[in-house]
Amino acid sequence: MSTDRLLARVTLPADPATVPALQGLMMQAARGCVDHPDDLPALGRLVEEVALHVIRTAFDPGEHGEYTAELVKRPDQLVFAIEDKGLPAPYNAGGVDAANGARAGFQPFLPANLADRVAFRNLGRGGKRLEVARSLSTPPGAAPPDAPVPDEAEPPRALDEVTLRLLDAEDAPSLSRLMYRSYGYTYGSEFVYYPERIVAMLASGKLVSLIAVNESGDVVGHLAMLLHGPDSTTGETAMAAVDPRYRGRRLFERMKDEMRDLARNRRYFGLFSEAVAVHTFTQKGNLALGGFETGFLLAFTPATQVFRKISDGPVADRRSAVLFYLRTNDEPDRVIHAPSHHRVMVDAIIQRGGMNRRIAVPDPHLTLHSLRGRDAALDVAARQDVGRAFLTVRAYGADVLRRVQEELRTLCRHGYACVYLELPLSDPMTALLCKGFEAFGFFFAGVLFEVEGGDALRLQYLNGAAINEEDIKVASPFGRDLLSYVLAAKNEVDWARQERRRLVSPRGGATARARRRADSDQAQPAAIAPVQAKAAELV
Repeated sequence: MSTDRLLARVTLPADPATVPALQGLMMQAARGCVDHPDDLPALGRLVEEVALHVIRTAFDPGEHGEYTAELVKRPDQLVFAIEDKGLPAPYNAGGVDAANGARAGFQPFLPANLADRVAFRNLGRGGKRLEVARSLSTPPGAAPPDAPVPDEAEPPRALDEVTLRLLDAEDAPSLSRLMYRSYGYTYGSEFVYYPERIVAMLASGKLVSLIAVNESGDVVGHLAMLLHGPDSTTGETAMAAVDPRYRGRRLFERMKDEMRDLARNRRYFGLFSEAVAVHTFTQKGNLALGGFETGFLLAFTPATQVFRKISDGPVADRRSAVLFYLRTNDEPDRVIHAPSHHRVMVDAIIQRGGMNRRIAVPDPHLTLHSLRGRDAALDVAARQDVGRAFLTVRAYGADVLRRVQEELRTLCRHGYACVYLELPLSDPMTALLCKGFEAFGFFFAGVLFEVEGGDALRLQYLNGAAINEEDIKVASPFGRDLLSYVLAAKNEVDWARQERRRLVSPRGGATARARRRADSDQAQPAAIAPVQAKAAELV
């Protein structure tokens, strides 16, 4: 049974001017718990030191934040704690004995005569908690040195030198702080706020991180290459972040250029990535290095992901992303089997990137009967925190349509906003079965190159996620044409689903249904034909 007793709790703005009031409140709350009158002034100085430390280190100058302070009575101790959702702390979780010195990675900020123990806890997206314990009836000792003066407001853009290098384990806390400065606590992968998890990812070999470091040793830029298996021939660039104070200095382009050289030296065929479409900065950086668009993922990320000092203000409930690929070495020549109705756009993407690909002529004798006696191999990966799921067809079987439909229904029932279906372009059945999957509501998203030894056609399904086309920013003419194609494909699938529901309606009898079907056959091609013609011009 806990013996802790809460004496006071208050939430205050992160402003040094509020600290005297906080001191008075905590000293008044502790008055009935102390045996020695000297405990109260010492507690007041402790509250002042801890509060000012949090205000100085958890929030950038000019940032409006708040913190929650509480005082807890334990046997023979008073514990002053602060929780905040400011910058991740530059030290790992755990405690330190103030009298015996700092644990590795923890920089003491209190004189030992004010505190007996300091403990820190990382709360992930909940921020962090700092606890300082002081034993009762302890002489306060000498007065502490004057508290440091809070830093003056930083200039809009930092001017010091920045160098690029690979991330080391000791840089992990600084990387977490950078991710906060760039995204707050809204980044989709929560592990970025846990330095120990970043270190584990580095040790596993699944994460290669390139960082930009300023003259003070702080991480002010980051770009990761994620490897999805030991035999990966491509990497996924992700976790792109630049400290707002260092934007406008082409740090992203420098990091992407360096990452391209790293991938080239490691003999990877290329790098793929999802660039946000809420702004064009990342897209322009990819294009400048020779990357090209291969698709659009509509409603890909929750709108809770915020790019601080870039994308403030009201937005739709989800945001879209642009698929990019950057060649780093010559890939193998491959023959792919694109569905006939997407062939022109797939070929335009191939030509755009100069890929060593040839689209096969469909086999007129290929039918679904060839799948008899074979079971489909289907992988399902879901991320509930960001509301999206991936279905990957590893091998076709007679049950593949049924299994994909069942998995889609299950995911939709569980509230996933986006479901993506990846089909192997090395298999001729992809060209044959694509329209079957589109009958469920999937539509064209794009092409993935050199994924696990081959290429894939990615389709997408939106489970009630709204799309605001004006929110999608595109950096190149080809990208705009590709987006138009994706939106037209979505509209065509939506239209076809509505028509199927209308045609099976009992209203009007067979004659009326036949008339509606004839009207539908005439109207349906109009939606996407102009975009297909535009794609043909791009080849």
